[in-house]
Amino acid sequence: MEQKINYLSISEINELIKAIFDNSDFFKNIWLKGEISNYKGRNKSGHIYFTLKDERSSINAVLFKFDSFSLEFEPKNGDEVLVFGSISSYPPSGTYQIICRKVLQYGIGQDYLKKEILKKKLFEEGLFDEEHKKELPPYPTKIAIITGKNSAAALDFEFNIKRRFPICQVDIYFSLVQGENASKDLVQNLIKVDENNYDLIIIGRGGGSSEDLSAFDDEMLVRTIFKLKTPIISAVGHEINKTLCDLVADKYASTPTGAAEIAVPNYVDIIEDLEQQKNYLHSLMVRHLTILENKLLNIKSKKYFQNIEAVYDGYFQKLAYLKEKLEDKIKNYVNNIDKQVLNYKKNLEMLSPENILKKGYSIVKTKDNKIVSDINLVDIDQELDIRVSNGTISTKVIKKEK
Repeated sequence: MEQKINYLSISEINELIKAIFDNSDFFKNIWLKGEISNYKGRNKSGHIYFTLKDERSSINAVLFKFDSFSLEFEPKNGDEVLVFGSISSYPPSGTYQIICRKVLQYGIGQDYLKKEILKKKLFEEGLFDEEHKKELPPYPTKIAIITGKNSAAALDFEFNIKRRFPICQVDIYFSLVQGENASKDLVQNLIKVDENNYDLIIIGRGGGSSEDLSAFDDEMLVRTIFKLKTPIISAVGHEINKTLCDLVADKYASTPTGAAEIAVPNYVDIIEDLEQQKNYLHSLMVRHLTILENKLLNIKSKKYFQNIEAVYDGYFQKLAYLKEKLEDKIKNYVNNIDKQVLNYKKNLEMLSPENILKKGYSIVKTKDNKIVSDINLVDIDQELDIRVSNGTISTKVIKKEK
């Protein structure tokens, strides 16, 4: 019996190899250093194909059109470069290649790697987190700009801010923006400006290569921006070449004009908005007045407003009736009070000493007008006065008996 041989097709093995490359983290996001060869520029689709080699080996490479926009130099054969990308294979031909996302000249590439390491460190510390970013003031009236002396950026910043919001005060602080001492100079200016109670700070320049913008990737500058109490806009790089300064700032713009548009409102828009608000309030008032007028007309149409005198007469009659009832109640109340007073007077008169004397009783007093209520209060031969109802009798004590 003939033994059946299990085999793979060429397509199957090439697809299997591609799957191994695509599914292995080892071949993803790697850096390779080598020399460019077989470079022919962009093809009709805008893609760039070349070979990357060292002393002993070579590998095919491709930089697709979209990723080629980040190129900061024109590659040529013999250039020593660093490329960043992932290894993959092309099944139809069974070849493998590195699909590049970045191609950097070797010297600049070293700086780029340092920047990426610092960027990761600062990111992990939270310096780029949105929660730390300050809100920009909606209507700043005092703005400080830190930029290069005699630069087009300085003119763009001031011109566009004044064009959009003429009432804003713009103060420009000139600083070194590239070179060995630039980052230190920028830090000093930032600290000084932050102490002068500005509504907003803008730091920037007119773009440039990665090497030109390297001062804005300085760690001390990034940490200084993070600690500012004043909101800040960074307008240093551009969309494909952001600096660390751009990432830590409260807002980022790719150009000086873009920074001005973020920093201040357009006074024309403000006037238009106020005009719309005025028209809205006017229409609101007219509508409200119309509603009130209709309510008033409705009230006036009621029958009791058609014969208002009859309404008044009814109220006057009620008032007269209430007045009469009130007067009667007051009169009855006063009469009751008078009766009570007379009763109190009679009771008091009945209890008065005069009435008691009229009943045959008398009051005995000593000559010093003290009432004698006890036999022991007088002595033999002591003179006394006896008060009766119609006069006083003088007498003398002859004897005392109990």
